[in-house]
This record gives sequence, C-alpha cells and structure tokens, in this order.
Amino acid sequence: MRITQEADYALRIVTSLARSGTVCGAAELAENEGVPPRFAHKILRKLMQGGMIKSHPGAKGGYSLSTPPARLTMLDIIELIEGPFALSKCADEDYICSKNGECKKGCIYHQIFCRVSSEIAEKMQQLTIADIIDSNLTQEEKLKKI
Repeated sequence: MRITQEADYALRIVTSLARSGTVCGAAELAENEGVPPRFAHKILRKLMQGGMIKSHPGAKGGYSLSTPPARLTMLDIIELIEGPFALSKCADEDYICSKNGECKKGCIYHQIFCRVSSEIAEKMQQLTIADIIDSNLTQEEKLKKI
C-alpha cells in the first residue's frame, strides 16, 4: 500500500502552514509545496471540512491552522484525506472476504494485515507536525520518535 499523492500533499501543506504560523494563500502554498493549484484547493477544502485549518476571506486572506501543530499527527492528516488507515482492504471492518466470508478471525492474512496496519498507524500517531517543524531536533531525533 502507498500513501496517496493527495495525502502526501496534505501533509506538506499542513507542515507549510505550521512553519509559517501566519495566513497563507492557496497559490502560495501550492507553489511552495509543488502542488498543482486545483489539487491544492481540493486538499484545502478537505482540511477545512475536517477542522484542521480555517479560511480567512478577503484580499489578504488565505488559510491558517485551526489546530495547534502539537495536536496534529501524521495519522490524523492521512486519515482525514484517505479514511481509516489499513494496509489491505482485508483489514477493513466491512470487507467480506471471498474465501472466509465474514469470519476473518480464522484467516492468518487478515490477522497479519490488521496487526501491521495497527503498528504503522501507531507510529504515525506518535509524530506530530510540531515535531516535524522543530528546528531543534535533528532528522534522526525526529525519526526516533517513531
């Protein structure tokens, strides 16, 4: 499984907003993060609907974080864009397996996918946007947090 380009861009946009600490326009965010402008607008809309950012209308308007960076985790952003994190559709609660039907407990692959998904999600939950933008931490120190 791969994190989608949309989730990757959302992480970068939120990080850019956190670094700036001010109101940033959509065009500025798109250019700074290398996101196609139309795609940036779509992502910003989702981030607003999820309550992570807020819009500031007007000539000097734009977007800012509505949640402190220390309370935003990688997992929060990814799940806002993509829905619940799962390594495989087998790990989805509503998935009915073609081999085992609704009885997932007896399937070793279901158990593996669920465990690995849970462990990855746990790691992404441990790293906040505040950690990522903290210039006092080296990249190695940031990675040790996961």
